[in-house]
Amino acid sequence: MGDIAVIGPGAIGCAFAAAALQAGHAVSIAARTPFAELDVTYPGGQVRGAVRALSLSDARPFPVVMLATKAHQTAEAAPWLAALCGQGTALAVLQNGVEHIARVQPLVPSGVEIVPAMVACPSDRVSPGVAHVTGPARLDVPPGEASVRFQRVFDGSFAEVRIVEDWLTSAWGKLVLNAVGGGIGVLTRRGNEVLQDEGIARLYRALAAEVAAVARAEGAKLPLDIGERLYAMMSRGPHLHKGSIVVDRLNGRPTEWMARNEVVLRLAAKHGISVPLNDLVCNLIRAGEP
Repeated sequence: MGDIAVIGPGAIGCAFAAAALQAGHAVSIAARTPFAELDVTYPGGQVRGAVRALSLSDARPFPVVMLATKAHQTAEAAPWLAALCGQGTALAVLQNGVEHIARVQPLVPSGVEIVPAMVACPSDRVSPGVAHVTGPARLDVPPGEASVRFQRVFDGSFAEVRIVEDWLTSAWGKLVLNAVGGGIGVLTRRGNEVLQDEGIARLYRALAAEVAAVARAEGAKLPLDIGERLYAMMSRGPHLHKGSIVVDRLNGRPTEWMARNEVVLRLAAKHGISVPLNDLVCNLIRAGEP
């Protein structure tokens, strides 16, 4: 068993920190609000246990580090990344979007092995160190030695780390979900129940078609009916669920709109693809930022 460090133990960070703890690892956390114990429930069980709260003054490189801040908080984590990552560190980036490596690489020392992770884990943070995971906890990572080391961290835990040959398609599939569902949620200030509205259903499919066109231009192999598939999945519920970007907007906090929405516009322009509906949604979200 080894030592694991988690930067940003929010809803996702707590979930996978708890899984690492369950697998027998010593877990240290770098948090704005330090805590000494994790208490995480998941379908079929609970993980409670002690963690070590880190301070920058005594931080050292770890063999495995998880960065689980929101994408727009990455720059704020730079001091922690510099302190906790060293030669050979496997740095797993548990964030939304498709630009994990480009976002993090300038902030870490040379020799750090970055593992981008597509996160599929419904989780709600209750308080520091306390979270409820309400469905399967899964990460998709690309092939590589660092990915294999990271995957082994979770052997015997409730979390699953899949090494997928086509990580780009996995990441873009999640981005379609985030850009479309998150965008609609922010602008309507509602959860999945809003998808029952017939007009919103049409908008969902049209937005998804635009994002998917950009994804394919970038090399992702998304099915032609990706919008319909995602709509069918999300419109079935859970209707009370609100995505993290919606919760941030409702609480007056900055959101990760650039990693979830602006990236679609930027890459669409690169390929000469028209995305008028996403342009509208993105700019309305941007204009409402605190």
